Amino acid sequence: MNLINSRGIILNSREYKDKDRLVSVLTRDYGLITICAKGCGKQGAKNAFMSVNFMVIDFVCTISHGYYYLKEGNIVESNSGIMNSLEGVATASHFAECLMDSSLQSENSRDAYELAAYAFYCLAKDPGNYKTLYSAFNWRILTIYGFTIIYEGIEPDLRYRLSPLGGSIMPDANGISGKAVKALNFYASCSLPELFAVKLSSGEAEELKLFTRDYLCAQFDKDYDALSVLDDLE
Repeated sequence: MNLINSRGIILNSREYKDKDRLVSVLTRDYGLITICAKGCGKQGAKNAFMSVNFMVIDFVCTISHGYYYLKEGNIVESNSGIMNSLEGVATASHFAECLMDSSLQSENSRDAYELAAYAFYCLAKDPGNYKTLYSAFNWRILTIYGFTIIYEGIEPDLRYRLSPLGGSIMPDANGISGKAVKALNFYASCSLPELFAVKLSSGEAEELKLFTRDYLCAQFDKDYDALSVLDDLE
């Protein structure tokens, strides 16, 4: 019987059989894995935390016939602040969906894991800043997988039309601000602690939320609409 001892982030937890759970966990060393957590759905279960999304956990698993079974685990960071607002839950759900789509046993899983760890932590601490965190996450995960470019010669006082398919850029009074474009360049190259410390005006945050979503949908060929519930409320 093989054992692995690792740290990971719970992206999704779903019911399996009676009181068991199948838990999607993003790890630094093994990419995205699915763990069977037996009995964690029972009231008062020792490993009940495996039912809660967005936590960082340490865990030990046995591997049998290619399947992972939880042996023991504990919470490293609960990220409980995410659950205090609809904005936090919607944005975290978006992060998790993107990571599940892109991180399966990938050679880039270490970078994706580190991005996720910062993203969920910062969202838990400041869910009201979700628009800026959302655009920063989108652009950085696109960068990890090679879908972004650096926009050259940007003037902060001009506005630009950018293509969600990449490459095309030109001055356009109806486009996004030069400051927002410069923020994209920064997102692509800065350190992770700097990534989620960017300050944007409300207008810039809204512009980048919309543009990075369109760009993400075009590049990943999927409609990411986790924030649509917030748009409906607004």
